[in-house]
Amino acid sequence: MTKTITLRKKLLVWLLFPMLILLLTSTLLMYYLAFGFVDYAYDYALLDSTDDLGGQIVNKGGRPSLELSESARRMFLADEFDKIYFNIIDKDGRLVAGDADLPSPSNSERLDFAFRDGSLRGQRVRIASRLFPLRGLPADQYVVIQVAETLNRRKALANRVITALVLPQVLLIVVAAAVVWIGIKKGLEPLDRLRGEISARSHKDLSPVEESNTPEEVRPIIREINELMKRLGKTLDAQQRFVADAAHQLRTPLAGLKTQTALALRQTDPKNLRHSLNQINASTDQSIRLVNQMLLLAQVEHVSENLPELSELDLHKIVRDVTTEWVPFALKRNVDLGYEGLDHAAAINGDLVSIRMMIDNLLDNAIKYSPAGGKITTRLETCEDSVILTVEDNGVGIPPEERQSVFQRFYRIVDNPVSGSGLGLSIAGEIARAHEARISIEDPEGHQGTSVKVSFPRGVIA
Repeated sequence: MTKTITLRKKLLVWLLFPMLILLLTSTLLMYYLAFGFVDYAYDYALLDSTDDLGGQIVNKGGRPSLELSESARRMFLADEFDKIYFNIIDKDGRLVAGDADLPSPSNSERLDFAFRDGSLRGQRVRIASRLFPLRGLPADQYVVIQVAETLNRRKALANRVITALVLPQVLLIVVAAAVVWIGIKKGLEPLDRLRGEISARSHKDLSPVEESNTPEEVRPIIREINELMKRLGKTLDAQQRFVADAAHQLRTPLAGLKTQTALALRQTDPKNLRHSLNQINASTDQSIRLVNQMLLLAQVEHVSENLPELSELDLHKIVRDVTTEWVPFALKRNVDLGYEGLDHAAAINGDLVSIRMMIDNLLDNAIKYSPAGGKITTRLETCEDSVILTVEDNGVGIPPEERQSVFQRFYRIVDNPVSGSGLGLSIAGEIARAHEARISIEDPEGHQGTSVKVSFPRGVIA
């Protein structure tokens, strides 16, 4: 299951995570600096202790000796938190006084003074060593004084310093996190209001979403939502009109079927009964054709919205083949159907099924509305940037004032004696628009009949 991450959480993470990284880095840096300062202070306190011991060294017969009473020794070694160790070594490495197991300095450390870390009796210690010349003796006569202590006070002081420095920063981070949370909450309130407004809407409410009270960054999204709602509104309106028109168109043939069926049931004369059955058969054919046309229109609208990838087509071959297929049907209606084609390919980019469907509907319309003995010609021409398909007949024609209206669904010319669904040219128009082609109705050369022209952008045949 995919875990949902809200915008609020993302903002908190991106704002607080860098602050936590800075706090961790700052803590580590301060830890290092705190120990550095503490070591500096305590190291020089140890160095002062070496001076105190040096003041108690006397020369006895040319050899150094520590003159330190037992009470003074106890005071020197007394410490509430740490253990103190010391020793004094002459120049030959012999122990003069103090702890024999305190690590001796190396020759490189026999400087004026030095500090180093060591280990004594299983404990880590800090050691200060100092070269101390003996009074009244030659310069090459000296002792090395070492004072060591455990690290308890150093650690405690460093921890107090770190706590004193880090705690305010932690509190600052907590306050900053609270401020960030409140800021994000306030900043996202317009989105919450927008969500509430949209969720409270009815599924029928496709009015634009108000964008005046929303942040500038959100307004492009709202505009896109409003555009989507506008397109959805047009689609729903078209669907509602389609359903209403379909119901109206189906009601007439179905009512006729009902009437003719009732009339046939009352007939006793076989001749009259046969006539009624023929009428019923004709009405049934009309209803089936209307339903098929409506299904075809729905299919075309779906294809036009989700047109598959266009391929390179030879329109000359397609028109010639489709025209040939319609010749038998035209002959039954005593109509002369011919094709005036080209002697070369006519390249377009399109969907083969849709293009054939469009030509079928144009020829079906032309044959249906042509009188017996009429003539229909399909013609193909090429221009510099287009390929023009013409379907021309010498039928009753379409008045100029109605030539745009006939591309609407279910539109039929008034007083037209030929029955039809009023969907053929609507289907052809949808397919033409899907292919970015221009479709128009013009007067034929003899000014008698109808000339439907479809102008496709030219393609390239590989």
